[in-house]
Amino acid sequence: MTLIEKGYSQRNFSKELGTSGAYLNQIINCRKHPSPKVAKKIAEKLRLEFYDLFIIQ
Repeated sequence: MTLIEKGYSQRNFSKELGTSGAYLNQIINCRKHPSPKVAKKIAEKLRLEFYDLFIIQ
């Protein structure tokens, strides 16, 4: 899991993003799709390419 590799817990990472822990958990478990703004923040915070994390259909 990338969050763990980068030293984040879900709670800490959701605070960094400015989202709730529940919303981040839903994104991680594929129950919700992040908004473009949140998806961009996730990629930036993890220092990964957007397209390595998300599939655009």
